[in-house]
Amino acid sequence: MKEDITLDQLKQGDHKVFSRLFILYYRDLVLFAGRYLPEQEACEDIVQDIFLKIWHLRRSLDINVSLRAYLIGAVRNRCLNELKHRRLTSMTTVESLTWMPARVEEEAVLYSELSERFAKALRKLPDPCREAFEMNRFRRMKYQEIADMLGISKRTVEVRIGKALSLLRTELKDFLLLAMIFSGISLW
Repeated sequence: MKEDITLDQLKQGDHKVFSRLFILYYRDLVLFAGRYLPEQEACEDIVQDIFLKIWHLRRSLDINVSLRAYLIGAVRNRCLNELKHRRLTSMTTVESLTWMPARVEEEAVLYSELSERFAKALRKLPDPCREAFEMNRFRRMKYQEIADMLGISKRTVEVRIGKALSLLRTELKDFLLLAMIFSGISLW
């Protein structure tokens, strides 16, 4: 799909083209928003709002970069605005988030690929290890809380999470540096 043709068709109100654009970019943009915001629902809302705004303003759109770069920039800006609005971060953290490499399109593709590889690696973990890892890393539960919830010892939780990290390190060895940068998850 050529973006210049798509943009012209979008400006003319072609619903099918808009649907194709949404399907093409939605998932990657939600994953990209997850780099800034921890809640999937908030990421989905931001991406949906951007698409809604594009549809409403389609006749006056003036995009001088690729549509993908435009969408990524819009998601990034909305996420940063959301962070400022929530006042969850200090100005130093927000300033550090505003850095974006010049090759933003490649970064988004790498992020998407990394997310897929990470999800695939998680599915390969033995159920007890994956469960303990997800409770700790995604639900931010402490080892003792996990132990209490699962009815096991704190040491067992430590062993399971350690094993999960070891297996993830092996599965993601090609993406280890990217995993640390994009996901904020320490695999060491």
